[in-house]
Amino acid sequence: MTTGSPDSSRISELRPDDAAFDISDEADVGALLRAEEAHFWHRARNSFILRKIGALGAGAGSRVLELGCGAGCVSAALAKAGYDVTGVDGHRPLLAVACTRAPAARFLCHDLRQGLPDAPRGAFDVVGLFDVIEHLDDPVQALADALRFAKPGGYVVGTVPALMALWSSIDAHAGHKTRYSTRTLDATLGNVSGARVLEIAPFFRSLVPLLWAQRRWIDRSGRTDPREHSAAAVSNMSIPPFPINASLLAITKAEDALATLLRRMRIPGASLWFALQRLKS
Repeated sequence: MTTGSPDSSRISELRPDDAAFDISDEADVGALLRAEEAHFWHRARNSFILRKIGALGAGAGSRVLELGCGAGCVSAALAKAGYDVTGVDGHRPLLAVACTRAPAARFLCHDLRQGLPDAPRGAFDVVGLFDVIEHLDDPVQALADALRFAKPGGYVVGTVPALMALWSSIDAHAGHKTRYSTRTLDATLGNVSGARVLEIAPFFRSLVPLLWAQRRWIDRSGRTDPREHSAAAVSNMSIPPFPINASLLAITKAEDALATLLRRMRIPGASLWFALQRLKS
């Protein structure tokens, strides 16, 4: 269940008339929730995140705080893998879904624009921002805030969309400010004081040609009506037919197994993973 009550002073919730209340489009939300359950992209990303967190030495039982957890897609995967999970998001309807997906986790309803949530500082092994900072005007501040929750020697990790060559109206509709490159992400992470950049790693390399073709087709179609942008976003989140969905899941997992070889070949990915470590002094 969520922590606190709607009237608690430590709970901040986005109002439905708030400009940042981005779940008002029921078609978008419904498509997202269905995708999070079965779409190869979400399943592959969860597997990738679990592997990368484990590679940092944070195994089952480690305390993980996910900021901007939404409906708990990643939080549920982490909780199922045995992590002690706390999720934070400003949208109560999404947190209600998160609670059903991860009943063993804790969730706080808090608008992150209103400052830091009421969670223990310096107590988490890992703090995650998964596809979050690309939405923010000041990602450096968000990362610095996240760092305060990590214990000394702990980690702030996350994922972001990559390659401005893949930018399309889908990104604009989603509220993205940018798609990162390794260089721009490194510059952003390097401005976070009290931390060192451990890793920036591309993934979903195999999807780049497919996404490039899809995004060019969408933008060449000349959509100008916001309703058309919403329809394109919903279509983008639609679960492919089973053979295609299963094949793409297998391809992305095989790519993950070949990550070392692909890194040497410097093949870019449609997404980037990052890891910061909080300095001990």
